[in-house]
Amino acid sequence: MKSSTQEPIRSLGSPLSEDWWNPKAGQELLILEDPTVRAVFDAQTGAWIDYQHKTTGWKIQKRAELGQSFRAYATWKDRLFNPVSGLSCRLRQATVNSAGQQISFEWDQLRTSGGIELAVSLSTQVQLEQGRLTFSGSLQNASDATITTLSWPVLGDLVPPDNTDFLYRENFDYGTMKRTPLWPHTGNERGYYGTNYPLQIEGKGSLLPGIPGAYHFPQRFVLLGARTQGIYLAVHDTSARQMVCFQSELRPGYLDSFHALSPDLTSIGETPVHLTVESVHYPIAAPGEAIELPDIVVEPYLGDWHGGLDIYRRWRATWYQQAASPEWLHDVHSWQQIQIGSTEDDLRTQFSDLPTRARQLADHGVTALQLVGWNQGGQDRGNPSHDPDDRLGSWDDLKAAIAEIEAFGVRVILFNKFVWADVTRSDFASFLDSAAIDPYGMPYCHPGYEYQTPVQWMSINNRRFMVACLHDPAWISLCEREFEKSLSLGASGVLYDEAFHHYAATHCFSEAHRHRTPATMASGDLTLGQTFQELLRQRHRSDFLLSAEAPFDLQHQYYALSYFRIFQGHIPAERYADPYYPIMIAVTGFDDREMVNRALLYRYIISYEPFNFKGDLDDFPLTIAYGQKVDHFRSRYSDYLWKGEFRDTIGAKVKTEPGASISYSVFVRAHQKLRAVVLINDDRRTASEATVELDQARSLRSASPEDPEMQACGNKVIVPARSALVLFESE
Repeated sequence: MKSSTQEPIRSLGSPLSEDWWNPKAGQELLILEDPTVRAVFDAQTGAWIDYQHKTTGWKIQKRAELGQSFRAYATWKDRLFNPVSGLSCRLRQATVNSAGQQISFEWDQLRTSGGIELAVSLSTQVQLEQGRLTFSGSLQNASDATITTLSWPVLGDLVPPDNTDFLYRENFDYGTMKRTPLWPHTGNERGYYGTNYPLQIEGKGSLLPGIPGAYHFPQRFVLLGARTQGIYLAVHDTSARQMVCFQSELRPGYLDSFHALSPDLTSIGETPVHLTVESVHYPIAAPGEAIELPDIVVEPYLGDWHGGLDIYRRWRATWYQQAASPEWLHDVHSWQQIQIGSTEDDLRTQFSDLPTRARQLADHGVTALQLVGWNQGGQDRGNPSHDPDDRLGSWDDLKAAIAEIEAFGVRVILFNKFVWADVTRSDFASFLDSAAIDPYGMPYCHPGYEYQTPVQWMSINNRRFMVACLHDPAWISLCEREFEKSLSLGASGVLYDEAFHHYAATHCFSEAHRHRTPATMASGDLTLGQTFQELLRQRHRSDFLLSAEAPFDLQHQYYALSYFRIFQGHIPAERYADPYYPIMIAVTGFDDREMVNRALLYRYIISYEPFNFKGDLDDFPLTIAYGQKVDHFRSRYSDYLWKGEFRDTIGAKVKTEPGASISYSVFVRAHQKLRAVVLINDDRRTASEATVELDQARSLRSASPEDPEMQACGNKVIVPARSALVLFESE
């Protein structure tokens, strides 16, 4: 490995010539330290050269010469690649405050890798408080360049706690915790052609591998997790006016590209091997602009992802306000989703026939019907229109059907969509002024979806979408008018589909929408949510449900329910972040005990969807029968399983035989803090024994959805195949 006194080998034109390391780092130190952490910065460059979790001895930032201060990119119209390394910029001043708990850095100019001096001043601060580092700052751009990104802070040499450990990146992604290997396997999430090193960026990915572009899911944090500890890295900002992404690189790259094998974090010849992690701000600061950077928080935690989420939960409690919602939403209940029209003219049910079809919901005790494809053109066609499809009947026919369905106790929730404009509409040109515009003046687009026919499944005749800018006053007014149609039809609520993304669009660069150029799409999402809630207040419709598909966390303040699908490997991090927020999952299997058991395990509302939400409840009697038992069971024991606090696996340990398919969760009843442990067995044939260990356990009783009467039991129980069993602490 290269010593700290050697100069790096430079190769003109190769990425090896970049400012990766500073062999003179550490000659003068600036130190922040408390009983939990030690953070050391180089006084000459501002580089973060040492970071230790003193509680465990983990030296997180290891080699001083690989420490980084900041990174940035400057652009001109005719030259876009102008990286800036803080190591090449003269640090004008670095000071520690009198309490020794804050360091301030001042740079009065930036210098690109090509040697161009930029009149850009950067002021940053890092504050230590009770083991938490908070990185803040501001940027003033007096140059003729645009400063597109600024990475601050940067860990230039992230290492696992020891050589035998691993690192994962964990972050929210469509209703689950996405877990991505970071070390020793470092997956490359961006195209090889566009990167110099294997690179990962949280929040930008696809539900399917190999899809370019893909959607961006706004993030508040990532966890860099090892076996018994980790690092919480987060942007603590509730405005979403600036985008921040968390990016990692493996430098210089794979040792063995055939197996995507990462080298040891030491060196390859004279070249150091290291992982970088940076908080990438996207200020896109134009000439003359001054930008305040949102705060970045870095804090170590103990345990698995729950420890990191506990930090997030404490911050979330400082800003979260529960969205207005009807009372029925918060009781144990279930939904059915039915599509009656698709983009390929698959017209299934006339409006006048809907009450007959919906009668099954009342017969099975299902509370709400989410109606999809009722709008002109069917699902994912005709957007943004929310006029009833006249091929299925008239406005009055749909309104009458809704009234009849509501009269026999089933709430009708209308599927809505506000992000797209269908490019195949005859009047599509009238929406172009509201399009989200890219830096080249072109509208952002979505490739569309595939429905019902072989030509659609091969993407031959998809209905493609224009991405709308939710800051544009004209589009907001349009959304209000379209939203009011669902109110006028007499529905009990709407579910805003695809509320969580704008496909690959993250900003709008239009200069005609009365927003800063550019504006983030995520801040527009918040504006739309506020607009809808204000409209409901004006209409005195506190009984109307505003819900959405997988809204990101800041949207939870406006949308009272989140709906998504879960799959094998699901991690219920959003449920752990908020034990009571209404979350609903799709149940599509014809004997779907395993998915229904997840609803019990994680306190999710059931949405029944036979034939991928085109069938009837009577189409899958096994699933509906077991779902009813589960809902009756958790209604009976709602003090534990519905009103109790979901703790995931915290508060109990469960031991099983090796290979047993047992999962469990813990609920804590508010009264006397009594616990319930939910056990489910996925094995399709074999019952499994489980031993439940509870600290200071009281006497235990057990019950199940299929045998709901409580019986006294010990801490060792048998969980039948494909079944659930709950152990209750009793007073």
